[in-house]
Formats: sequence, C-alpha cells, structure tokens
Amino acid sequence: MTRRFALNAVAFTILLGIFATPVLSQNKPLTLDQCVSIAQERNSQIATSRYQVKIAESNVTSQRSALLPSVSASLYSGQTRVGPSEYLDRVPTGLDENGNVTYAIKKAVSDEVSYNSNNMSFRLSQQIFDFGQTYNNIKQSTASRDATEKMLESTVQSTIYNVHNAYFNLLKAQRLVEVYEESVKQYEEQLKRSESMYEIGSVAQADVYRSQSTLGREKISLLSQKSIVEEARTNLNIILGRKADTPLDIVDMEDVGPAKVYNFDDVLGRALAANPNMQRYKSEMIAASHGRKSAKYAFLPTVSASASYARRNDQLDRVYTGFDKDWTISFGISLDYNLFSGFRDAANVERQTYNYRIASENLDYTQRDIKRQVVNALNNLEAYRQIANINQSNLLSSKEDLRLAQERYRVGAGTLLDVLTAQSILTSAKSTLVRAKYDTKIYEAQLASLMGDLK
Repeated sequence: MTRRFALNAVAFTILLGIFATPVLSQNKPLTLDQCVSIAQERNSQIATSRYQVKIAESNVTSQRSALLPSVSASLYSGQTRVGPSEYLDRVPTGLDENGNVTYAIKKAVSDEVSYNSNNMSFRLSQQIFDFGQTYNNIKQSTASRDATEKMLESTVQSTIYNVHNAYFNLLKAQRLVEVYEESVKQYEEQLKRSESMYEIGSVAQADVYRSQSTLGREKISLLSQKSIVEEARTNLNIILGRKADTPLDIVDMEDVGPAKVYNFDDVLGRALAANPNMQRYKSEMIAASHGRKSAKYAFLPTVSASASYARRNDQLDRVYTGFDKDWTISFGISLDYNLFSGFRDAANVERQTYNYRIASENLDYTQRDIKRQVVNALNNLEAYRQIANINQSNLLSSKEDLRLAQERYRVGAGTLLDVLTAQSILTSAKSTLVRAKYDTKIYEAQLASLMGDLK
C-alpha cells in the first residue's frame, strides 16, 4: 500500500511539472531581446506591412502578364424558340406586262419555330507594340514593390525602437515606484517621530498635522506612479502584439556605464544612408516617374494580333466530330487608338505628376527630420550624461543633508520644515537619477535606430 502511494505521488509530481511548466514559463520575466523577438513575430503593424509587400509582388506579376499572350476558350450549347406570330409582309402576286414581279402587302402567319445552336471557339491574342506603356507599368510596379519593402523595413525598425522605448519606460516607472515607496516609509517614520515628540511636549501639534499631510501627498504620488507602471506595461504588451492585460514582468538592465560618445557628422551620415524611409521615397519617385510616362503613352495607339478557331452547328455531335467541316479560322492585326476618354488619360498624367511631387516632398522632409532627430537625441544624451554626473554628488549631499536635518530636529535645533524639505530634495535626486539612467538608454536606442544599428 505504501509503495503504491509512493508511485502515485511520483506520477502526480511528474504530471504537475508537465502542466505547470508552460504556466511558469509564461510568467518568467522577459529580457529585452525576447521582447524584440516577440514583437517581430506578433506586432500588427509589421504583419500589415508584410501583407502589403505580398500585394506589391502580386502587382508586379499582374503587370508582367501584359507581355504574355492571352488564350481563351468558349463552349456553348443552347436552343432558341420563337413562338407563332402574324405580321405584314410583301408577298409576290404575279408579273406585270413587262415581266416584272409584282408584290402586295398581305398578312403572313408563322408557326412556332425552334432551332439549336452549338459552338466551340478558341482565341489567341497578343499585344505587339504600345510605345513602352507596358514596360513602364512593369517598372512602376517594381519600384512600388521596392518602396513597400523599405516601408516594411522602416516599420520593423520603428517597432524595435518602440519596444526599447516601452521597455525602458516600464523599468523607469517601476524603479520610480521603489523611490516613492522608500520616501513614503521615511515620511511614515517622520510622522511617528513627530507624534512621539508631541506627546512629550517637544514640538507643537502643527508638526504632526504637517507630517500627516506630507505623508498623504507622498502616498498619492506613489499611487499615481503605480498607475503609470500599469500604463507602461499595457503599452509594451500592445507593441508586443499581446492583450493589454496580459501579465508581464521584465528583466532589469545592468548598471549603465558612461554614455557613449558620438560624432554628429558620422551619426548624420549613417542615418541618411541607412534610413529606410529615405530609400522608400526615392523608390516612390521612380515609380511615379514611370507611371507618368505610362500615362502619357496612353495617348498613343497600340498594335495587337489575334487568331481564333471556331466550330458551329445545330447538331451537337458535329461540333466535336468531323473536324474537316463546320470550322472557321480568323486572324489579323489591329491598331487601336483611343480618340477620347473623357479626360481620363490627362487626369492620369496629372495624378502621377503629383505623386512624384509628393514623394519628393516626403524625401526632403524626411532628410530634414532625420537631422532634427539626430540633433535632439545627441543634445538630450549629453544633457542626461551631465545630469547623471551632477546628480551622483547631489544624491550624497541630499542624504547627508537629511541626516543632519533630522538630527537637528530631534535635539530641537531645527524645524520640521527643514526635515521635510531635505526629504523632498533627496526623493527628487533619486528620481532624477532613475530618469537619467533609463532616458539615456532610450536616446541611445533612438540613435541606433536612426543609424540602422538597432536589432
């Protein structure tokens, strides 16, 4: 009995481990690289861009099909029935003195008539020459596909940066919660000291009230910061392509070393060369240029050739047998010229012209905007580097200032306001250090994204 119980316990433990492992793995904290991998697989914007690339590839195939012949087949079998009818008709009545046939208008009657119709036909057509309209359509669709591929690359790059941004913002929000929690504990301890000193008559009751109100404000700040954490978590979940309320925990980053030193000209040059949107708008300009040529060629004629083979008979079996009879073969060359299309062709030329100008404006704006982003990121990175350096010494000074203020207050040589002010300054110094740490990583990620180095 004991042995059987032991075997059952072992089996239960194994099954529990099998079913519990997926659950535990879901709750395992994610690293930044894991978050990036998840986003690349599940992000909706990336998926949409991939579908757009597929559509663009289909458009290229569709335009290339104009170079190939068109073959069609038709099979038909049916019956036509005409009911009895009465009508007036010219009926010959005889000959006149000159021997000519004379006619008279008389009522004619026809019985119900039915006849069969069976036919089979094959047709081959091939466009021979259209002054380059088809080739420009192919080049336009190819350039549009290239632009769509660059748009996908841009979407992937921006999504990876958004993951970094959301990841570091979540870490920053979580560390700020710890700062506020520590601050709340210190304010609670200060309230207890004020109450104890009030009970022995060392301080006025106003100090107790002020400590209580200050503690309340700090608790409100803590609650607000916890709300920011949840907002940052839902934001990261959405970027990862998951439900907003999915449980999510992430791994904190290692201590940040000195900020990297960047050269402006080097960063700007690499950003302009690697930015996929720059290549995208260049491809869109090429596509619009070929589209405009194609639209202009629509004013010119097209030359095509065709050939057909058809069989027709009222008897069905004679359509599909006896191939030496009942057949018709036709072939020829045609020249088609559109004399007037309701200004459609002129509108197409105008539309492609404006598409070219739009792409040109987007290219110019993107170039200027990249420079703006590089300048801002470098300036912010340098600012946070200096802030971090300054705040390191500020943090030590703030801790010592708080300790001295508390000691002076305890012996009656200082005021509660001195203690609360010192505590507020210390909390601010800790918060600034946390923000500088993670904002530095955000701006480094932005620069890496601009240069195409963010993976």
